[in-house]
Amino acid sequence: MELPVGITTLHLSRKSVYLLVLAVALIGAGGYSHVQQKQAVGDAVAVQATVDNARVERLDAGRDIDYEPEIEYTYEYRGETYTSEQVFPGPTIRTYSDRSNAQSIVRSYEPGTTVRAYVRPSAPGDAFLIRERTPWPARAVATGGVLLCIVVLAGLGSKHPGQYELRPEHEVRSPPSRTWVERNNERIRRLSKRALLVCFVAFWLSMVGLFFGVLSLSNSSARPVEADLLGPVGLPLLAGAAFWVGMILSLCLYGLQSFSRYRRLRRRLSEPKPPSPFRHPSRLVTILGTESDELPEYGRRVRVTGWAFLIATGMTAVLVQILYTAS
Repeated sequence: MELPVGITTLHLSRKSVYLLVLAVALIGAGGYSHVQQKQAVGDAVAVQATVDNARVERLDAGRDIDYEPEIEYTYEYRGETYTSEQVFPGPTIRTYSDRSNAQSIVRSYEPGTTVRAYVRPSAPGDAFLIRERTPWPARAVATGGVLLCIVVLAGLGSKHPGQYELRPEHEVRSPPSRTWVERNNERIRRLSKRALLVCFVAFWLSMVGLFFGVLSLSNSSARPVEADLLGPVGLPLLAGAAFWVGMILSLCLYGLQSFSRYRRLRRRLSEPKPPSPFRHPSRLVTILGTESDELPEYGRRVRVTGWAFLIATGMTAVLVQILYTAS
């Protein structure tokens, strides 16, 4: 599929079209929700409300389990009586993966108590309790923006990047000196793959230990679980974080040795050599989205190297997000 954009044309595959639709949907939904929340927070006036019911609703979505604070309350505005269950402003519902986070909100709204609610004069029936925006709109727009960049880069890139045959190795003059990574390439490859496997298995074992640690504390006490660093919850958490970092470092080490092999293969390309995919994101994105069996040795090496660094970057972003949320 070809999509004209200004003075250029995007060449989109079927996968790219699906990603484009998803990106536009996320950006549109996130933008709409952001506008709704902004208007609700900015125009709302405070009223007195009576809590009728408050509980935590469990939401099962396949393998994922989320928890939603459900609070039903009654309030009056300009002589009319209304009932609402909305906790946060805007059309989206805020859920939590941790039940204790949802319970901490519900505890503040005991049935029969009088609390403060917020009402928009233009929509008096849609009151809410907590005057703050949810993070979902920003996350949706950010995710949609990333997907849109990927689609655009893939559409602008060469149709068949990485499809280059290599000259025989004996026809290529070797550099006068090799780097430490090149001299120990095979050793680094074995070490990084073994370290990645060990850290991967150990990480999930620590998650199993964390599960049983939380379960034992939950059964022995009705109080909220406290993560003591040296307790049955804290130790598996620390171990899991350490092994997660170990996987990131292993991927980076593997990426370095793979990039070294890519440079050796690049010397075997015929002149004039094509642009390096690692300096042209559109070419790299296209190669990353191509099946491995459709690429020759040079393209496969670019693909493996790119995915190693991309996964390491994604895992680092997840770790930073968790640390930021925890702080």
